[in-house]
Amino acid sequence: MLFKKRYLISYTLILLVFNLPAQNLTGTWEGDLGNDQFLQLNIIQNGDKICGYSSDHVKADRRSYCKAYFTGYYDKKKGKWLLEGSSFIDNSGGHLLMRMSLGNHFTDGENILEGPSNIKSLFISLLSGGVPEYVYIKKISNRPQQVLERMKDCFPEEKKIKKSVIKKDTIAKVMVPIKQADSTSMVKPVDSIAKIIPPAIITKDSISIPKELVKRKNSEQSHIEVNVKSITLNMYDNAIVDGDTISVFYNGKLLLSHQRLSEKPVIINLELDENQTRHELILFAENLGSIPPNTALIVIYAGTKRYELFSSASLEENAVLVFDYRPAVNK
Repeated sequence: MLFKKRYLISYTLILLVFNLPAQNLTGTWEGDLGNDQFLQLNIIQNGDKICGYSSDHVKADRRSYCKAYFTGYYDKKKGKWLLEGSSFIDNSGGHLLMRMSLGNHFTDGENILEGPSNIKSLFISLLSGGVPEYVYIKKISNRPQQVLERMKDCFPEEKKIKKSVIKKDTIAKVMVPIKQADSTSMVKPVDSIAKIIPPAIITKDSISIPKELVKRKNSEQSHIEVNVKSITLNMYDNAIVDGDTISVFYNGKLLLSHQRLSEKPVIINLELDENQTRHELILFAENLGSIPPNTALIVIYAGTKRYELFSSASLEENAVLVFDYRPAVNK
């Protein structure tokens, strides 16, 4: 009788384990959507429900991209997470909202989500042949790269926290003319939320930064090609606003010192030196905020092109963003 009771208890526990989501999905996931597309999911989990946004692009042509909100839940019978696109945030054209049925497991120590993805519209799906694409993504971070406004309802009520929301009407203007040959050129912030320290008035405190800069490892995290010399950078604290503070160097020169990042952008207008191809922007972490590491979202406008870059710096490693300047050839 005792044996039977133990057996029943064990069997019940096994059923409970198999009917509950095993892992916390909150975080950033990256991988493949089919063979030709890159997919990123930014997820917040609240019990058996999730929400967030997806970002994907065609690997051979980054100009073909989309970004969309999704919601989802855990189907206990199927043992799968069912996700459904709800609305577009951005769409270059031709992209459609999707439905995904994803299983969660560990493989070689990596947390994996995988399963089929179908076009949300049944009619369009039938017209296109109804062949699903396969999703295979890995968890790369325990927090989303960015928490957007519509994701706030995902958080449990008792765990509401301040989140980073990029608002179009909260723009700070910081004009930073870069003159390679003239290190004494003054910089005058206008309606600025950033404190700019030109090389001519670097304080004793900021002189120590380059010495500490070289002690840390440089980690190249983004590399893009631009064909215009005038580019604009909008810098935000990424995901949750937690007090991240950085210093920024452009081609070895100090642009920003002890700048705190927030949901409001610090806007930097750069004039790239036409006499060189490679340009480096180094983000030096002054602290790790309340949630390590020190992360930033940098939205870059170069002519008609727009890029979203993400950086992650620590007290041992600098984040390096590289721009290759290759002027457009007029035909």
